[in-house]
Amino acid sequence: MEHREESVVAACADLSESLWRTRELLESLAYRIEVQRALVETGRSTWLARSTRDVDELITTVRSAELTRAVDLVPLTELLGVAPEATLREIADVVPAPWDQVLAEHRHALTELTGRLTEAALANKELLASSAQAIDEALARFRSTGTGSTYTATGTRDRESAARFFDETT
Repeated sequence: MEHREESVVAACADLSESLWRTRELLESLAYRIEVQRALVETGRSTWLARSTRDVDELITTVRSAELTRAVDLVPLTELLGVAPEATLREIADVVPAPWDQVLAEHRHALTELTGRLTEAALANKELLASSAQAIDEALARFRSTGTGSTYTATGTRDRESAARFFDETT
């Protein structure tokens, strides 16, 4: 095996290691998002702030891992003669076997993971929005007298006409 081929194999191994790290982090992020959803669904709001902080910290770690992956990618793209911004698919198309298959499998797994994460994040966003709306509606019961309209013709809450149970002035 000549020096260039050895370098390509070593660079592929480094890239694969970075991709494994990213996959592990994304799996952990998926878990933490699921935990966050469970906390909201069960009304365990005591831990929600911590869960959100954990998700935010892990997102920062994922970004750092992505930076490491980008750095690990540079030597390989130079050796292969492809653009530094080449996609994983483009790189998998030009690396020698078995790395072509390894990188293709990483790409497939990362695509699935990011799809699941997107779905989970959207579901959490919707759940948190509906929870916030439910809380707002519950608090609105304390703000109104129970008489008259609570919504305007445009569908917005008519807060000015209702008596207040709480003094909301500062």
